[in-house]
Amino acid sequence: MKGVFSRHRWLFLVVAGLAALLVLAACSDDDEDGDATPTSEPVPTDVVVEAPCEGGAGVSGFGSGSGVSASLQDGDDLIIGVLVPSTGPLSTFGPDYINAANLAAKCINDAGGVNGGQVVIVTGDTGTAPEQGVSEAQRLVDIEGVVGILGAASSSVSLAVAETVTIPAGVIQISPASTSPALTDVVDNDFLFRTPISDAAQGVVLAQLVSEDLGLTSVCYMYVNNAYGQGLGDQFAESFAALGGTVTAGVPHDDAELISYSSELTQCTSGDPEALVAISYPTGQAMVYLREALEGDVIDNFVFVDGTKEDDIFATLGWDLFDGMLGTSPGALESGFGDAFDEAFIAEFGSIYQTPFVRESYDAVIAMALGAQQAGTNTDATAIRDSLRDSANAPGTVYGPGEDDIAAALAAIAAGDDIDYQGASGSVDFDDAGDIAFGAIEVWQVNAAGESLDTIRRVSVDLVTGEILDLED
Repeated sequence: MKGVFSRHRWLFLVVAGLAALLVLAACSDDDEDGDATPTSEPVPTDVVVEAPCEGGAGVSGFGSGSGVSASLQDGDDLIIGVLVPSTGPLSTFGPDYINAANLAAKCINDAGGVNGGQVVIVTGDTGTAPEQGVSEAQRLVDIEGVVGILGAASSSVSLAVAETVTIPAGVIQISPASTSPALTDVVDNDFLFRTPISDAAQGVVLAQLVSEDLGLTSVCYMYVNNAYGQGLGDQFAESFAALGGTVTAGVPHDDAELISYSSELTQCTSGDPEALVAISYPTGQAMVYLREALEGDVIDNFVFVDGTKEDDIFATLGWDLFDGMLGTSPGALESGFGDAFDEAFIAEFGSIYQTPFVRESYDAVIAMALGAQQAGTNTDATAIRDSLRDSANAPGTVYGPGEDDIAAALAAIAAGDDIDYQGASGSVDFDDAGDIAFGAIEVWQVNAAGESLDTIRRVSVDLVTGEILDLED
């Protein structure tokens, strides 16, 4: 999606700190996570997947090894690991990511597969913990033989996996959810990519939301003490101060699940802030301290982010207690492609997702498959890496994420034509650091009556020009 329509233009109001981040994002070498039950083992090969991707070769099963389907072609399979949390503080995010990856594999295979083979999905559970994530990534590489990994969700896990496993092994890693600016700085031999925009963008929009939309002048924030929480918290604090706001306290908490955050709550609210910004994960973190804040009458006004965009929080604690409250999250550059993906997701899994970064998960798998087709191999990760930008970035004929477009894109690559994949999440143009420099941030609202988290506004952010545009729906 090249063109972006706008009602009015905003500019970044931050100073030298963000400018440095923009330079890094543009020039450097290069969280957050249905109906499917995540498992560290492949799904049995006798599973037959039905609509919505119909009319192609078909998928008789998602698994590893040889017996994937009766319609297998003669080539090697493209084996992709999906390394996301099914346990730990982000356990509610992982299933939708697995669903999106399976849907992408199904659509690619129904479109004829890649290089004479099929896309095969195998999964691993990070537990939302770097140590477990590294262990599972090593298994995916050494035992399952993956050529690429979709993951992780948490930025701290993605960094640990990249530095310990995928970079040394020469395996492609595309995170659909890790938004910490720290990923931009990794010396990665160009094996680390991501499909959402960095929190260098979300932190600025979050500050504008708090200052301009909500009219607040003083807030505190609690953040998970890892790369994600630190990066987003620091950018928010800097941007809010540039807008004239006061951060009374920024209080870290452990990235594990705890039973109480009373001391952190006391520290955060000691300066009598007008609201608390919750930069944490849902399970065992935000859900705990939000309950303590309300039950202890400590504070009752909150602002949320992508890590706390989880309907289980509000269903568990009570939708009415948060009705009308706002949050931000990296989102999709809304287009017909995104709407069509949502319809396909509902058709396949029976309901729409309520977690962020699901479209980005789908796009990461499609990007790897198109890169493999461009490289002419399903097994050489270096060659696929070198071809990712050729099939994902402009210039070229634009192809979307649906089955017909995927089939046409595969044929165009085989014919030697240039293509530009435009995904369910919007542009998938990777810069030199493997980042998406142009993306969207959404403002979402807790809707108690509908028991839903509704997007009420979206802005596009260009990290190269520093420009923010209010998007038309």
